Amino acid sequence: MSEQFSVISSEKILESFVFSVERRLVEGRGEQFSRDVVTHNGAVGIVATDSAGRVGLLRQYRAAFDKEIWEIPAGTLDIPDESHLDAAKRELKEELGGVSDDWASLGTFMVSPGWTNQIMHLFKASAVQVEAPSPHGPEESAMSVHWLELDEIRALLGREAVLDFSLTMGLVRAFGSEIFG
Repeated sequence: MSEQFSVISSEKILESFVFSVERRLVEGRGEQFSRDVVTHNGAVGIVATDSAGRVGLLRQYRAAFDKEIWEIPAGTLDIPDESHLDAAKRELKEELGGVSDDWASLGTFMVSPGWTNQIMHLFKASAVQVEAPSPHGPEESAMSVHWLELDEIRALLGREAVLDFSLTMGLVRAFGSEIFG
């Protein structure tokens, strides 16, 4: 909570499957103003490495950009009372068909605090063993899975004009400056 500002009222103006939008009336510094905020349950993202040290990435269509983008496995915290780690394990299995007994937290991040309260919990899963994925929805069913060496990822990072936040932050937290050569 801020010492200078406080939300004094909130009205839901849109509700969707993944998020809602609230119009919040804020008071601070002697004035009142409104802000539209996207509220979200949060999400998890996973940097998955196999026993050879390759990283599992996805190439998935995203309607917001109307193109396929490179991503790490990730998903919304949409099951009540599911822990962040259990959600990460579920998403790894759904999207990569992967399972792992070796997990580490890579941190928790605000995705874009100027307009959403979405939090991203990043994990690293090591020594991932691949089984059959269980995708949900048309985009996941059409996505492709790629196991890449760090050199291949460096090349990918160098040629992509715009990069996914979760992919970039996950790689930086998992590999540090090594990812950039």
